[in-house]
Amino acid sequence: MSENRIKIRPYEFSDHFFRQTGLLVTKNKGGETNVMALDWKSIGELWHIPIITIAVAPSRYSFQYLTKGIREFTVNIPSPEIEDAIMITGSSSGRSTDKFKKAGLERIKGEEVQVPTLKNSLLSYECEIVHETQSGNMAPHHLFFGKILKAYAHKSITK
Repeated sequence: MSENRIKIRPYEFSDHFFRQTGLLVTKNKGGETNVMALDWKSIGELWHIPIITIAVAPSRYSFQYLTKGIREFTVNIPSPEIEDAIMITGSSSGRSTDKFKKAGLERIKGEEVQVPTLKNSLLSYECEIVHETQSGNMAPHHLFFGKILKAYAHKSITK
């Protein structure tokens, strides 16, 4: 684990989770990772399990990783140091761009999942997909429910 973050309970610092766009990291079965900006996210409890729900459009490259790759993901809430990554990862595709390199993002090996978290995140969550469904007719998104296996906070917000 990075020396600048500590393990937290899943719902600690949730005000930061809801307030800011996140960075979703996914991984395919070949070991390649992708990152995308993530606005549609929620944290709560389902079936007495701490859950993060994310909404991803089927047209997104990350959708392929979520449905056909490793059935895990991480959600990372960027610190001011890396918040420019939101615009970069939200305006280009991992199909043709190494968004980690373009945004200057560094990966941290997951402790409970195969998908990495991101260095210099205010919050990071390691999740295993436990359910998925279509979101309905209004928006062509797919909902993924991830059981939170581990959560971290940057020391700057835990003081």
